[in-house]
Amino acid sequence: MFPSPSLLIATALAGVHSFALASAAEAPIITPAPTPTIEKRQGVAGGPGTPILSTLHYAYTDLPYQVYPFQVLRGPQFGFNQCNSTTLGQNSNCQTLVFNGPDDFCLWGSPDTNGLIGNVEAKVVAYCTKPYHGTRLIPPGAITGLQWTKTSAYIQVVGFINNTGIGLDPTDSGGELDPHGADLQGNPLGGVVFSNGTADSDGHTLTQVFNWNTFVGGNQFCFKACYNSITDPDYCENRYDLVGCSYNMPSAAKDGEFTECDGDLQEVVGVYTSNGQTLTWSMPDPLTTTPPYTPVIPSSSNCKTYQSTDLFLAAPTSAGGSAAVTGGASASKSGSGAGASTTGKSSSASPVVHVPFAGILAAGVFAVLGGALVL
Repeated sequence: MFPSPSLLIATALAGVHSFALASAAEAPIITPAPTPTIEKRQGVAGGPGTPILSTLHYAYTDLPYQVYPFQVLRGPQFGFNQCNSTTLGQNSNCQTLVFNGPDDFCLWGSPDTNGLIGNVEAKVVAYCTKPYHGTRLIPPGAITGLQWTKTSAYIQVVGFINNTGIGLDPTDSGGELDPHGADLQGNPLGGVVFSNGTADSDGHTLTQVFNWNTFVGGNQFCFKACYNSITDPDYCENRYDLVGCSYNMPSAAKDGEFTECDGDLQEVVGVYTSNGQTLTWSMPDPLTTTPPYTPVIPSSSNCKTYQSTDLFLAAPTSAGGSAAVTGGASASKSGSGAGASTTGKSSSASPVVHVPFAGILAAGVFAVLGGALVL
């Protein structure tokens, strides 16, 4: 028997307030969504009472407490979408992910310690690089390299991270997440993405991204947010979920380097040329062989190179030197590794700041988060 929707919402609210920051008493009160009226689970995605997640569109300032509170199929939603200073912390179940730039982005991670992505894909929560968005925080030093790329159709990041920095088991080889899923409820169910870095935004306003996909695990990650105005071809295709980052988001990312580049568009996943013919590979499930082509890393230009401390909070140090986390688990069976070759020119640059930092990292915030920021 499934618990009533009102009980689920009450439980979620209790969890939210249990880790509210004392220094944020003046923050807006989170108002829950109305109690759902759907009582029966239904089996047809998109049918009566089963809205398709990717068709639910909101302004960032007008998000309901839960985007998907409906008790249908796999529902209701595990976490919540109204995220602010009162929900910030390492117990946050915020499922609103922000993807702005190389210094300010989030990844989906496990709400459970040492979770397996295959077990928690419907309830993953947002982990962010900065304490702006009412989420959990990626610990300093957990990300050890990345390449952020902006193209004419999407923005993406490919990088390296210690699994435990986003709650995953150190040996988890990972998997793919997107706003669709077999039942069109999304993984995570109710998860929404916003950005001020896409062509759909004015550069300041957080605008919803309707089409995105990501891989996490195997101590690597990649995340692509496609522009809403670009639909053909689909560069956020989610059908090739067993071949990982190297095919879905080929990149010049290197562990130990932090770069931001303009990039050419990648080739459409699964489409390749052989003997002068354009062919399309259909991925078998289960995957019994490697794809019949090698992915091409798109050319990049105007690259800037940063130190990790230009982008993120400084990692803890000890007498023996830096304590940056590097991981060391087995590689992803889905092939989510990033490409190793380098393209474009790099140059040193000043720290990038996509969101004002002043006033947010006050002493009170550090006092609350200090213990939570370190693994």
